[in-house]
This record gives sequence, structure tokens and C-alpha cells, in this order.
Amino acid sequence: MKYCSEMEDLPKAFLLSVICLDAVSSASMQLEQKTYGSITQVNSVKPWEELLRKLRVCLLVSCRLGGDVNPIGMSDPMTIKNVSRLDMFSAYAWIARDELSNSNDDQVTIATEVACFSSSEAFYPSIVDGDTAENKETMFESCNNSHLLTPDNIDTTRSDSSRSLLFYMKDHAQFPAHLAANRALILSSMWGKSPQSIHLLSRTITTLQILVDRVEVFSLATLVEIYQSQLRPVCRAMLFGFEEHELSEEVVLPLIEDRVWLGEFINAVKLILSMIIECASKVPNEDNEYESNGMWPELRECCVLNMLVKRLRNVQLSSVELHHMVLFSYELTGSSPVQEENLFLVGSLLSEMSLPKGSPEQQELLDKAIHDKAVESSSPVVGSFSVIQDVDLFGKSLGISNSYVRTQYLLQMIKFGKDASINDLLGSSISSLDKEMFVERTVEIVIVRLHATIQKLKQTQNYRGVLSLLDADASRWIREVVAQIPQDEYATASLIATHSLIMRVQGMSDSLKDDDMTQKIDALCMMSGTLLKAVQSHEQESVMSL
Repeated sequence: MKYCSEMEDLPKAFLLSVICLDAVSSASMQLEQKTYGSITQVNSVKPWEELLRKLRVCLLVSCRLGGDVNPIGMSDPMTIKNVSRLDMFSAYAWIARDELSNSNDDQVTIATEVACFSSSEAFYPSIVDGDTAENKETMFESCNNSHLLTPDNIDTTRSDSSRSLLFYMKDHAQFPAHLAANRALILSSMWGKSPQSIHLLSRTITTLQILVDRVEVFSLATLVEIYQSQLRPVCRAMLFGFEEHELSEEVVLPLIEDRVWLGEFINAVKLILSMIIECASKVPNEDNEYESNGMWPELRECCVLNMLVKRLRNVQLSSVELHHMVLFSYELTGSSPVQEENLFLVGSLLSEMSLPKGSPEQQELLDKAIHDKAVESSSPVVGSFSVIQDVDLFGKSLGISNSYVRTQYLLQMIKFGKDASINDLLGSSISSLDKEMFVERTVEIVIVRLHATIQKLKQTQNYRGVLSLLDADASRWIREVVAQIPQDEYATASLIATHSLIMRVQGMSDSLKDDDMTQKIDALCMMSGTLLKAVQSHEQESVMSL
């Protein structure tokens, strides 16, 4: 039995175990009669039956995954003895590899995990349930639809209806973060072998978000491992060249010279660095309980993730922020604002690095980045500041408060006429804004909008009478202010949106205790309200006369 449990040739081990089981069964039947039941056939064959069920699991996993059963970086043979060890094979890694073969969508994968865990049809091949003819046929179907995951076929998913590995190990679905971490490690490794397939890196980032949403003890270690092993060397080559021979210049240089590829790569690295900062600031969940239901291999911690946790050293947030700032600046200017030779070395995140003081040029970069984020925004509703997380982090590394960054972002969105998309966000974030700046700049935007509205009404004969209702001093003041403001990037907006905006600003101005500004805001409220009421009344009269 010991010999069979250590055999690397699994089919041969299975066949030999069947022969041994048959021999023990025949011999023990005769002994049972001779010893009057002190030696029973049932007890004699039980160890061999258990061994065969374990071999059945090994064969199922090996066939299903096309023989690729080892965690990344390991090459130990799959035997019962090795799988039983706590530090050699991971069922989470098996399931993760199978999940990637079944779907390209994390949401589909998560839904499948939930379905498997609640399925009444799922069974464990390592217990008696796996002995029925129906369940054996189910396992044969899964074995016959093997899929060896490679960078070339990772986008080709299974189209058959065979059961996944998780169907046979459903208790592992209790730990979606363990599975997600292993999927991310596999995806990043695949991308490392085929760096031109930048979509694999995007899929890695999407999967890693699961670890950030529910931080586990291994979340930070997984993020750091992917950064260190896959992303860091490319960043180093991008800034300092290929003299250190970590990467093939022939393969990577053409990719770095591709602006589209480089933009997606830098964005991915910035996101991972942001995730590292977020994970490092959270308290990880440590309440996982591994209760096995008699299955083999038993439900336990993941040896792959445990190894990463043991290898992790203290990450210095100042260093992470510096590396993020360097990438942010490089993306905008094509050069690094910091002349630091230790950037993107193996241990660079583990060493304290002082952040440079913000310069006027870097302030301009920050403002440009905020401006670009507002221009690019196309979402009908912006519900949080997560859309500018990387800009927020860049500002922090320059010693600029997030209140400045967030205020500027909202102002730019309003400037481009996107008030409606940030309406709820503005209402929920007033306390975190620079109110004085927001009020002052919003008043400027309202002035430009009202002036544009007045000019448009002047060109329409039917509305000229409306203008006579406006306060002459306020109208003259608006003309004087507008003459000093370049209006190239101010988007037009409806009178309703403008009136709603200045009414909101009026509510904010009460806490500023600036009488002059309060009078200006009151005058603008009066003017916008008068215009809106008059225009709506005129339009209603026009409709009634038809």
C-alpha cells in the first residue's frame, strides 16, 4: 500500500491497487470463515478502497487539467503521499486553473462557486458517494474534457457541459478569496510568458479587486508577489534600460515603444500599487475555519498563499507612493521626476524612500491629470471618487491634500457641463471639499453660463423683453467679469442646471462668512431665477397660443 501511495504513474498505481484489493478481498473472505469473524473481509479491504478513492481524485484532477497539477514554480510529482502533505499541493490552485478554463468572466466564476456550494448533486470522489455508477460516469465526462491551460489558449474556454473540479470539491467555494488569489497568480504568470497579451494583465487586476474588497491575511502578499515578479522588471527596464538582463530586450522593448500597450501597462501597475496601499491600511480577516467533511484532500489552508505570506516583508508605504508618483509622471511626460537609482529594484518597496517636495511643474501635472479625468468621464452617474484614485494618490505623494484634488475634479466636471453626473457625489462629499475654492470657482462658472444665456436670448427677438427684467448693475458686473475669463473650455448648460447649481452654492456660502461673496451669490441666484421663470412663462404662453 505504501508503494502504491508513492507511485508517480497514477494509472499504474490504480491498476496495481485494484489487483491488490481483489487479492485481499479473496484472501480475507477465506480468513473470515476460518477465524469465525475475528478477521473480516470488510475491514481488510477498507484501506484499499480508501486508497483507490484517493487515486481516483488524483486521476480526476490530473486528467481534467491536462497533467498541469503543480502550483506555479513547483514540480513535485503527483502522488497520494505528496498530495497529503500540507506544503506541496493546493486544491485551490487546481480549482482556480479549472475556473480559468471554464470562463473569462469573474462574475460568472463567482456565480458558479455559489451554485456549486449549494448544489445537492455535488459529491466528493474520495468518499463512498463517488462509487455509484452515475457519479463515476460524471467523473469520466470531466476527465474526457481535459484542458491544458497555456498563454495561447487561455482565452479559449470549455464549451462542454462537463462538471468542473469545484463540483467535486464544493467546500472550497466557501473561500472565494483563496480561489481568486490563485487565479490572479496564474493569470499574471501567463501574462509574464506572453507580455504582448495585455488583456491578461487587465483580467489579473479585475480578479485582484476581490482580494481588496475582502482583505485576507494573504491579500497583500499576493499583490506584492505579482508586482515583484511580473510588473517590477518591466518598470525597471522602462526607466533604466535592459542592462540588468532581467528581461529579453528583443521581446519587451517593442512593447514599451507601443504607446497603447505602454498606457495599459502603466495603468495596471498604478492600480496594483494603489491596491497595495489600500490593503496595507486594512485589518485582514482571520476568521477562516477549515472544517473537512471527510473528503480528501481535506479542506485546509492554501500552501501557495501561505508561502507568499511567510516570504512577505514589511512594505513601506512611502516607497509605494513614490513609485506610484514616478509612474504617474512618466505616463504624462515620458520621464521620471525623481533621479533615484534604487527605483523598481527587488527590495525597493521594502526600503524607506523620501518623497520629493512638490514643484510648480508637478502641480501642473496634477491639474492636467484632473482635467483629463473630467474630459474622459462619460458615465451618467459618478458615485464615488474611486474614478480619480490614482490622481488622488499622486497628489498625496506631492503633499497635496485630497480635498484639493476632489474639489478640482468636481469643478472641472461642472465646467464641462457634467453637473448631473456628479449631483449625488457633490451632495455626499461637501464636508471633504475646499469650500472656499469650490464656491469661488463655481461662481465664476455660473457667471460664464449666465452671460452665454443672455447673449443667446439677445439674438432671439421673442425673448428680448425678458432681458429688461434683469438688474442692470448685476448685468454690467457679469459683463466685466466675463471679459477677464478665457471661455474656451466652458461647456454650455441648461438654465435649469445653472439655477440648481447656484442655489446649491448659496447653501454652502453661509458657512464662509464672506459678505461680499454672499452678495454676489444672492445676485446670481436672483438673476438665474428671474431668467428661468421668465423663459418658462414665455414658453408656456407660446404653447397656449398654438
